[in-house]
Amino acid sequence: MEHSKPSLHRARRWRRDTVELAAAFLSVTAADLIAKVVLHGSDGPVVLATSALALLAAALLHAWWSPHAPPPTVLWRVRTTALAHTHTTLADHQITLVSLHPHPTTDELFLRTPHTLTPAALSALLTTSGHTLQDAPTRIA
Repeated sequence: MEHSKPSLHRARRWRRDTVELAAAFLSVTAADLIAKVVLHGSDGPVVLATSALALLAAALLHAWWSPHAPPPTVLWRVRTTALAHTHTTLADHQITLVSLHPHPTTDELFLRTPHTLTPAALSALLTTSGHTLQDAPTRIA
């Protein structure tokens, strides 16, 4: 049975929130342990409060950064025998040329693309822009 995207998103968010909460409890426990074992004095509550404030600041930064994070991308290896100058075409489709490895018979391109781009669409885009592909693009990561 296939799940709808909103329920999958909620499940993933729930798991992430649970892990973050567990990390928060672990951090507070570690701070308390440091306060009790190492300091043995009146500075223990100060260390604990400082750790809690640092943890709160990190959580607020994470909450602010999450919606601003870059979209997920995919790394592809493409082997081509005729390299065309298509930097504007690649940029128009949000494709980044990460690395180029020239060889005597073939050139190897490493491209970072949006995760929605399929191998067939990438092949079609490169072929129409003047590249002669030796084989289909290979997804690396």
